[in-house]
Amino acid sequence: MKFPGGDPPISSWSGALLGELRETVLSSLFPPRCPICDRVLSPGERICPSCVPCIRPMRRPLCLKCGRGIASEEAELCENCRKRRFSFDFGFILLEYSDEISESIARIKYHGRREYLSFYGELSAGLIGERLLSLSLDALVPVPLHRERLRRRGYNQAELLAERIGELLKLPVYPAALRRVRNTKALKNLNPEERARDMQRAIRPGRIPESLRSVCLVDDIFTTGATVEACSSALREAGVAKIYSLCLAGRAER
Repeated sequence: MKFPGGDPPISSWSGALLGELRETVLSSLFPPRCPICDRVLSPGERICPSCVPCIRPMRRPLCLKCGRGIASEEAELCENCRKRRFSFDFGFILLEYSDEISESIARIKYHGRREYLSFYGELSAGLIGERLLSLSLDALVPVPLHRERLRRRGYNQAELLAERIGELLKLPVYPAALRRVRNTKALKNLNPEERARDMQRAIRPGRIPESLRSVCLVDDIFTTGATVEACSSALREAGVAKIYSLCLAGRAER
């Protein structure tokens, strides 16, 4: 076989061959699994056909602040956002929270299923990619993990999600923009006031270049907004002008 312009260097085709071989070996040793039910997928599948109904994008009308579903467009804000003032401009919540989504995210965080994040990153880019790009973002900023939790888990799920979205949308990711200086308790065990207090003490600005003026925070679950607010406050303190948020899942009011 003749290649246009002459034969490619041996290093070029051998590298490609080794890459394909590596992917084949990895696929046989660690076959892709459904991000919802964890079943081994058939070739070409990204999710089990029976699990597709579990992926429920957040439905309108949406809260104009946090992005959760609300009962009436006339309200404009959800009850949580009417009670609290947030530092971010507005946010997106991708999916309606459910038992299936909860279990999927738990497997990511506590059982090493980091490969699910590729699916969720592609889903995020597909559903709201155009809207994110319309914001003229300078970067995506993942919510940070404390070093002890990062050491135990081995990765920050928010950072991996941000990296996949950034790769697809050609947006830079700044994982060092924020620091988690306190290893907080599990937020699910705290009431809203305790969550807000603990998180405000836990998040500090990191390495933020002066050119970083418009960012989107990336996290997995939006509940009371304490984590996103603590991150937003730290970014505001560092001079970031426009702050948005993207969370994988949250509960709708209705």
